[in-house]
Amino acid sequence: MKVQKLSLIFFKNHTEFNLQANHDVIALAGLNGVGKTTVLDALHFLCLGKSYFSGTDVQCIQVGEPQAGIIATINDGEEVQLKVKFKRGGRKVMEKNGVPYKRITEHIGQYLAVVIAPGDIELVYGTNEKRRSFINQILSQVDRGHLLDLVKYNKLIEHRNKHLKQEYVDMALLQTLDLQIAPLAQDIYAKRKAFLEEFSPTFEKKYHLLSGEKETVKLLYNSQLGSCTYDELVVSNRSKDLAIHRSFSGIHKDEIEIEIGDFSIKKHGSQGQIKSALIALKLAEYEYLKSKKDILPLLLLDDIFEKIDEERALVLTQLIKNDNFGQIFVTDTNQERLSAFCEEIGKPHTTLVLK
Repeated sequence: MKVQKLSLIFFKNHTEFNLQANHDVIALAGLNGVGKTTVLDALHFLCLGKSYFSGTDVQCIQVGEPQAGIIATINDGEEVQLKVKFKRGGRKVMEKNGVPYKRITEHIGQYLAVVIAPGDIELVYGTNEKRRSFINQILSQVDRGHLLDLVKYNKLIEHRNKHLKQEYVDMALLQTLDLQIAPLAQDIYAKRKAFLEEFSPTFEKKYHLLSGEKETVKLLYNSQLGSCTYDELVVSNRSKDLAIHRSFSGIHKDEIEIEIGDFSIKKHGSQGQIKSALIALKLAEYEYLKSKKDILPLLLLDDIFEKIDEERALVLTQLIKNDNFGQIFVTDTNQERLSAFCEEIGKPHTTLVLK
């Protein structure tokens, strides 16, 4: 897939922005604050129906404006026009060739993008919730049934937690909810387990290359459902649920950890090791999506070369040069470094300097 045209109207810090993007590599240079990241965020929004860098849709509307929009022409074998419309006090609307989606979930998985940004370090440093969300997002793009199961599971757990906070807890209602949750939990667990068994070797290989073939890592998956069923868990942990007023059991407690040697990279890894792990996770995500969907996703690199050392930057550049990537959008404050990257990977490129 390739983005041919992109227009932003009152989207974040761009009042009006237009980009012709026919080349394989689009390089965006400029100082911090000129809107380079905003362009990448718009592309992510077009693919996944949500911002990568903002928590809410309303944060995507320029301050003082009532509405905003993103318009793009994408070629994925045929020319398609995508639109996103935002309105304060209203719901966002996504359209494909002028036809609005009834639900945003209908759009997920049609167009793919992988972002590598400095803030992604939370994937390694942060909570298990960050890593679960990472896995959820990948799986949801290749398996619509998994996406729908997650939506249902989260709504039922939210309902269950609200009830556990009540002064009087109706045990019959809890059992009814658990009957609905159980098959969803088992299916989500099974798909996560299968995903990580397939994903982990690619992640480990990418990390090994980024480390100069000096280090190895492991991706570990621990779930309460690994040793018993959801039904067994809720029965054995009923008293805990009632004591803490929330659901102690389920796949929302799954843990995904990264180890280097026999040590947690989160606790004991160096800055270089943590950054390598982040980039390896994202490159493995790209490989997985490409293989499952038979589509080359957009690769969106946000100021990544400012945050890694020269040795890792060279390895990353070679990986991008030698592997089969689709259209690449890359930002940097240093135009010379950006030009050197574009020349090295040897793909047709264009550079836009934002001011």
